[in-house]
Amino acid sequence: MLVTHTNSVYSEELTLLDYIPYPQYVHQVANGGGLVVEKGVKLMPGELINYVLQGKHGASAGTFDFIRKLVKTPSLKVGLILAAGNSIWNGYTSIMPRTEKYLQCKVVPMLVTQVYAGYLANQIGNFDYISSDSVSCVSGHSAWYTASNLLQLGRLDAVVVVAADNGLAEEYLYVFGDQGLSKLATEEDDPNIKKMHLGHGCNISVFESEACNKITNNNTIATVKDMHIASEQHTSSLGISSEGIGYNKVMDRVNTDNIDFIKTHSTFSENNQIEEVLINRKFGDIKLVNYKLRLGHTMGASTAIETALAIQEESGTFLSLGAGMGNVFSSAVVEIAK
Repeated sequence: MLVTHTNSVYSEELTLLDYIPYPQYVHQVANGGGLVVEKGVKLMPGELINYVLQGKHGASAGTFDFIRKLVKTPSLKVGLILAAGNSIWNGYTSIMPRTEKYLQCKVVPMLVTQVYAGYLANQIGNFDYISSDSVSCVSGHSAWYTASNLLQLGRLDAVVVVAADNGLAEEYLYVFGDQGLSKLATEEDDPNIKKMHLGHGCNISVFESEACNKITNNNTIATVKDMHIASEQHTSSLGISSEGIGYNKVMDRVNTDNIDFIKTHSTFSENNQIEEVLINRKFGDIKLVNYKLRLGHTMGASTAIETALAIQEESGTFLSLGAGMGNVFSSAVVEIAK
């Protein structure tokens, strides 16, 4: 599966959210010089997607035109997959204020994002396939895997994957703060605490089959050579078994011969230290790359954004790992074009 376009928006700046039970710093996205993350305000994932499509806030221009050109090519069958983690996009929680008579209305998680996938497709053009994918932090890789299968089966010629999530949703801040997984404000100045922050992010990547690429003649920036998604049984859906069964599955079931480095999932929690132990056991002394400290944990978009960053900033062939709530794990072997 050829990667012919990838574009992201994310943040490396921090701001304090202190109105929640577990005050913590989060990575913010600049908004025309101001802040989109303030008390009582958060950036909707739909806005992040539009930032990438419109080439704003760090995203390079041309993504919309690139996709539009593919969709308008009559001989090509093009699909769209929205990878959205497990986000509720209409406010801080699943309970939204309504009328004076009915003060609250509960929204089913993912309902809005399922509908949004259709609205997004309609903004761009006529697609031959559309779906949404929600497998927590592995959503980006899961959508890429679906894209790979569709291309290999010959059902589609190209697939657009949009990976976005609201890593600052109040539910996430509560859960990660309560479990001691994210760095709290009281821990911010302690150099011995290496926990992550949460953040916003979106990645849009375009994949083509080799036959399609001969028609479009688009520049190939990388090749996804192998992928696998697996799970493990564990008492905590936020934890990882000490044996690392899930990680071992996704590392053992892809061809990792001659890889140059590994992009780790790395949330810097105690659980994820197991990841490095398993990597060292299998690969020995190998270069590790991580992005969590730099741009925060972008949740459902993380495996897409971080893999894309490795493609753009590194060289060689690498293994990209992911792990998500519910004990789901992912791997992708990616060869960066020279």
